[in-house]
Amino acid sequence: MTKSFKVLSVGNSFSSDGMEYLYQISENLGAENIILGNLYIAGCSLEKHWHCAENYISGYIYYKNNNGIWKETPDFKSLDAIREEKWDFITLQQGSGPSGKPETYEPYLSNLIEYVKNNTTNPELKLVWLNTWAYQADGTHTAFPDYNNDQMTMYDTILNALRSEVMTKEDISIIIPAGIAIQYARKDFGDVLTRDGYHLSIPLGRYIAALTWAAALTGLDYTKITYIPEDFVGKNLPLVIKAVRKAFEIKL
Repeated sequence: MTKSFKVLSVGNSFSSDGMEYLYQISENLGAENIILGNLYIAGCSLEKHWHCAENYISGYIYYKNNNGIWKETPDFKSLDAIREEKWDFITLQQGSGPSGKPETYEPYLSNLIEYVKNNTTNPELKLVWLNTWAYQADGTHTAFPDYNNDQMTMYDTILNALRSEVMTKEDISIIIPAGIAIQYARKDFGDVLTRDGYHLSIPLGRYIAALTWAAALTGLDYTKITYIPEDFVGKNLPLVIKAVRKAFEIKL
């Protein structure tokens, strides 16, 4: 169980979706001394994250939250964020478009893992992988044709890439199964958990993802959650908890 924790995401808009309610949820569950950071470039892939790191490029918007309110700083470098705090967790992820393409992961993932390990100020740091979600079935994202515009094809290929390219890395010790939770939730809520076909709906889709993040990172009992964001329909909470539980039950 982790009560006090600091989390940095080397991410994009999908980490923004998943972290939006993470502070409030984690605090509600009993976490303390919460600090969240999100290094954001729209649609950023592993390849681009590595390019920015390798060349010390200040291409990120850096979002930080240590009191429940997100503040942003433009033109930030990943190295500076990694060294800024003694992070307990640093999350990595693939861009949504190439997420189901195993050939796009290397050498960038391995390079980023070594980069983070060599620059962290916390020898006890845990590296985390964010499992992202498939697009809505009628989505119009430009990468969707790569999956024959088929949600289940995209979902299955993301899981296959997770197994072959991520879970084989000994340095990655935690998986946040947000994409699995969203897919399970679609069975109960319908295919309405994105606001544009790929970014999560507000508040429901984001809430499901954030509760999955909290469950994976804090080890606290997420079924005890009482915090709900504005405009969330309270009667949906048991179905959200069910989706998160199912995500952790699946054998990867």
